[in-house]
Amino acid sequence: MNASVNTTADRQRLSDAGQFAVVGLVGGGHLISHFYVLCLAPLLPAMAADLQVGYAELGLITTAFFFAAAMVQMPVGILVDRFGARRMLLAGTILLSGSITLSGYTESYGGIVLLFVLAGIGNSVFHPCDYVVISSSVQENRLGKSFGFHSLCGTLGFALAPIVMAALASWYGWRGALSAAGMAGLVLAAAILLAQGVLRDDTERKRREPGQLRRTWKALISRRVVGHFIYFATSSAATGALGAFIVVVMIAQYGVSEELAGAVLTAYLGAAAAGVILGGLLADRTRRHDLVLIVTMGSAAFVTAVAATGTLGFWLCVAALTLAGVAKGVVMPSRDLMVREDAPDGLLGAVVAFTTIGFTIGNGSAPAVAGWLIDVGSPLSVFWLASALTLVAIGSVAVARRAPE
Repeated sequence: MNASVNTTADRQRLSDAGQFAVVGLVGGGHLISHFYVLCLAPLLPAMAADLQVGYAELGLITTAFFFAAAMVQMPVGILVDRFGARRMLLAGTILLSGSITLSGYTESYGGIVLLFVLAGIGNSVFHPCDYVVISSSVQENRLGKSFGFHSLCGTLGFALAPIVMAALASWYGWRGALSAAGMAGLVLAAAILLAQGVLRDDTERKRREPGQLRRTWKALISRRVVGHFIYFATSSAATGALGAFIVVVMIAQYGVSEELAGAVLTAYLGAAAAGVILGGLLADRTRRHDLVLIVTMGSAAFVTAVAATGTLGFWLCVAALTLAGVAKGVVMPSRDLMVREDAPDGLLGAVVAFTTIGFTIGNGSAPAVAGWLIDVGSPLSVFWLASALTLVAIGSVAVARRAPE
């Protein structure tokens, strides 16, 4: 199967500067998408006091955001293939950023929940749109680095949100912080509007194709696409379990301070970000993206399992987890290119939306399962869980790609 992408000749009509602009804009969108996911975290104490609600109600705001995104993810992917990614990217950025902006001016708790539902709907456009636009705009020999930069921007969005929102709240209060963050997204939306002529989107050629829904369904139940769905669900669950409970495990197993345990989590996430950069360079130098996945994810599973035995000293355990983070970062660009390769012509948006649902399921379910394992077993159960899930992720892609469709 081949992804719906422009020919090499078509891409060469876009200058180097134009390609860099596309990657920058799409990366900026991915950054704000991840930034808004964590934008409430530093504001919760002030919001609880001001709105007179408990933390359970405040947690429901984020739940509503994710639930709304998950519910519309597949329809959005189909619409991207039907009407094109450029317009959907612009509309989603405006809806997301505008909703966050207005939430800072809303007096009622219910109004904020409603606005975050709308923001979640807007946030659902980025993964299908980003893949289509990058695939259509960037030359083949730069796709690995482009997808690597795209993943790096998402990681930076997570990392920047707590710091930036805390600073904005100290200056302008929690309402001003939300409004300022939303307005930054609206500035990006304006840039995307002005760049509509630069953003390539070959999906438009498929607008009047008959039987698209039938083709889409056939693609989604194909062995390779189902394999990617399972991969995204299990690999994100492994990462989500580690991200949620590394601090707990380190404190329980080694008796270190919360600050030092938190630094281990930072090292793990920072290693993943560095790995993405290396992975982008590697992805442009090989066509064996499946081999990259097997080696890197296999290494991550192995060192995590060694850490799970409890035989490593503290600093050796930190080194093992850092290596696991690097490995999981390196695989990201190759993973994205495999999804692109295995998507049928004109259906990249729907395929990416489908795999994103797997990503959401994995991230959403892993913390609860890992927490239960800690309650009934030992903290090191989290590492065993992450290692096992990583092995399942490897197997899902290896088996699915064993033979052509």
